[in-house]
Parts: sequence; C-alpha cells; structure tokens
Amino acid sequence: MAKRSGPAFAGQSGATSSDGAAPQPAKVVQKRDFVDRVLAASGAKKAEARPVIEATLDQLGRALAAGETLAIPPLGRARVTLEKDSRGGEVITLRLRRKSSTD
Repeated sequence: MAKRSGPAFAGQSGATSSDGAAPQPAKVVQKRDFVDRVLAASGAKKAEARPVIEATLDQLGRALAAGETLAIPPLGRARVTLEKDSRGGEVITLRLRRKSSTD
C-alpha cells in the first residue's frame, strides 16, 4: 500500500475540525492490529473469530466498491462516491456521518 503525505482529514488541505483545531494525520491501523483489538474487546478465541472478522471486512470492502451507502451504528452512515483517476485507477471517496456525542 502506498504511503500518502499531507493532511489526512477529509482529503482537504487546510481543513479544520468542527472545534476549529487543525486536523492531525490519521494513524494507520494494520489489519493484524485491528483483528487483535476485536479479539481483545470480544474475548473470543482467535481461531473462532478470525473467519468472521475476515468475512465482515470482505463484505464491507465489497459494499464500498459497489458504491453502496452503509448504515452501521455505532460506526455511522457511510456514503461512497466512485470515480476513475487520470491513470485509470478507481478512487473511492467515503463520507462518514456520525451522531454527535451530545445526541
């Protein structure tokens, strides 16, 4: 996977968060670490949970690639825009709307 440089907040340079603070670069969580977090949070055994996690991630990827809007609480509502870039690659832009903590 290629590294990206620059701001990692909504893909916009100079964007600010809702509290007016400058955005911080996003931390990359690798799949192995993500699976370990899910196992720790659920208490499930790796051998039992890993196929379910893998299938879940596969289905999320397929839905996003198909341009489907996902409504998955507590993650939120994910709306996808599909485009082709100048080199013929596919660009998936994801907008994630979450309820504020005050709702």
